Amino acid sequence: MAANTVLQLSFKRADLKVTTMSITEPKAGLTVGEVNTAMAAMIAKNVFAPDGSPLEAKVRAELVITDKSAFAMS
Repeated sequence: MAANTVLQLSFKRADLKVTTMSITEPKAGLTVGEVNTAMAAMIAKNVFAPDGSPLEAKVRAELVITDKSAFAMS
């Protein structure tokens, strides 16, 4: 069995749409404070502007953990 972890960060954009960024293999033990600080910095530095619309506010952050189990084929 193999687990996969993804950190999904959702932001409201200037055009009022929501965009989500997925970060694979995030650092283990992330805290709410670290995620909030990182999201605030991404907004403040205005680095991302999907479809030309800059990020304006944090919407949510989630760790998504999935497991896979492969079956042997005969």
